This record gives sequence, C-alpha cells and structure tokens, in this order.
Amino acid sequence: MSSGSSIEKHYSTMSHQEMLDMDIASLANPDCLLYMWTTSTHMKKAIEIGDYWGFDYKVVAFVWDKVAPVTGYYTMGQTEFVLCFKRRGGQIPKPRGSRGTRQMLVESKREHSRKPDEIRRRIEEMHPTQSKLEMFARVSMPGWDVWGNEVDKFNEEPTSGLF
Repeated sequence: MSSGSSIEKHYSTMSHQEMLDMDIASLANPDCLLYMWTTSTHMKKAIEIGDYWGFDYKVVAFVWDKVAPVTGYYTMGQTEFVLCFKRRGGQIPKPRGSRGTRQMLVESKREHSRKPDEIRRRIEEMHPTQSKLEMFARVSMPGWDVWGNEVDKFNEEPTSGLF
C-alpha cells in the first residue's frame, strides 16, 4: 500500500507498481472495453496502466464536473475522467447499445472519491447485455460483478443510476 498521502485518511491505496501487477488480463473477456476513472494529474499513469494490462487507449468516455472546485497545483480542479480502452486484439463487444450517450455529467460530489451512479447507468445503456466488472467498487449493483475492500461501504439505493 502507498503511504504518506492525504487520500489515505479516507481509504488505503495501491502504488503505481501494485496497479501494474494486477492480473486484469485474466479477468477480462477477449472482446471487451475497459473504463477507468482518473484525475487530470494521473491521466498519463492511467493510460500507462491500461497499456500494460493489454488495452489500447481510445477516448475520454466521460467527464464528471463535480461542481465545487478544489485547489490544485496549476488550476482549480473540479473534474474527473473515465477513460475508455479496447482490449488489444479484441473487438468492441456486441451487440452494442446506445451510441448517443452523453459524455459530460454535472453532479455534485458526495463522500470522498465516491463516483456518481449515473456513469454506471450510462455504461449499462451503451453495453446492456455484456458482463460488467467494477474494480475498487464501493457498492454492489444488480448486473455487475464487484471487487474491492469497500464494497457496500455506501449501502443504500442508488440516487441516479449505475456505473
């Protein structure tokens, strides 16, 4: 586990190397997409991790405007991003759902690092029949396999959808 970060006041973290060492290839279907949350300061590392796991970066799938800015080193940050990767050698999973899903979401943040349920709902809209796995999950949701040491930390009904 990483140490010395203010994030650890909220939850334990993994180092960059520990993330690289995760055997995601054994969990992923041959034809699949990987959606990965990141912040602007960790964008390069997120793309490196996806590449190391055997996925090619394709696009910023979603942008979450958390409404309230926080002081950063360069600008007032208030966004997080969901990057989309395609498994190397694989195809976009079929059948496809909606291709008109909106990229931008403006929704106030909740507890530290808790992601908006709406992003999960949008992914379901785009991939309604595919299997889904959420790593580092904080809630379990119908139709999703979840993994994480805080699953069901926020044990309540979703407020606006799913991730």
